[in-house]
Amino acid sequence: MSLCFAGSAYITNQGENTVSVIDTLSNQVINTIKVGLKPVGVTVSSINHRAYISNVDGQSVSVIDTTKNKLINTYPIKGSPVGIVISPDNKTLYVADWTDDRIYVLDAITLKAQTEIKDGKAPAGMVISPDGKKLYIANRDTNDIAVIDTTTRQISHRIAVGKHPFGLAISKNGNELYVVNVISNSVSVINTTSLKGEAINVGDHPYCVTPSKDGLFLFVTNTQDDSVSVIDLAKKQSIATIKVGEVPEGINTDDLTGNIYVANWGSNQVSVIDGQTQKLITQIKTGDKSRAFGHFILQTSPQ
Repeated sequence: MSLCFAGSAYITNQGENTVSVIDTLSNQVINTIKVGLKPVGVTVSSINHRAYISNVDGQSVSVIDTTKNKLINTYPIKGSPVGIVISPDNKTLYVADWTDDRIYVLDAITLKAQTEIKDGKAPAGMVISPDGKKLYIANRDTNDIAVIDTTTRQISHRIAVGKHPFGLAISKNGNELYVVNVISNSVSVINTTSLKGEAINVGDHPYCVTPSKDGLFLFVTNTQDDSVSVIDLAKKQSIATIKVGEVPEGINTDDLTGNIYVANWGSNQVSVIDGQTQKLITQIKTGDKSRAFGHFILQTSPQ
């Protein structure tokens, strides 16, 4: 008889070259997996039964079999891979090379390179529109978002945002893009049709963002405040601050429970927030320097 999980959170531990796997029903670590050197980014695929990990110092991408929670292989990749995201059809993997200002386009099964896209300076966070037609890339050192047409694999637009954009998220309907501006201490909410938006102030040195399950709120990690800001999207303002662990970075929503998971770099743990009450539920001990940059929760419906 197989165990039925609401989901599994794959947390990169940059200080010890591992990934902690958390069962999001029990909020317990159920496995720890060795990957490449200095893992940062993560993206998951329920169709491929894979978790993909970018190893920034290892110059590689590790692939985990999520049915067995075992490493399949680690594939070499030039440069410094940080951001990583998979297409909605689960066929294409995009990897941002932080130092050489390019995006690798890889086959999600074989990890063979298909092409490279030249981008702005220091690309980091990436998200894809729900229809798979647009890839959005945060370019930290050019203070903009590049919009890539995934068919032509060319830049169609650039959107100016705040200083040092890093973490990205997108609404479920694809109508809004959320951009964390690290130095500006703000989140830009951008209409993906008009490409216009406005900035909402958050805490000190924000890093990553995730929408709530119902799409009415945003949760934003503030690395220098050890907190998460809650933004009411209807009011376009921050309405609450939740204390979490030390130096919170990656953040993601479990779409079945609605809970918010926060990776804390400084305290080597994951904080769990109730998405409805917006209160801290628990802290889960993970590995050294937990980062989890990207979409790290793999959803599996209970049987």
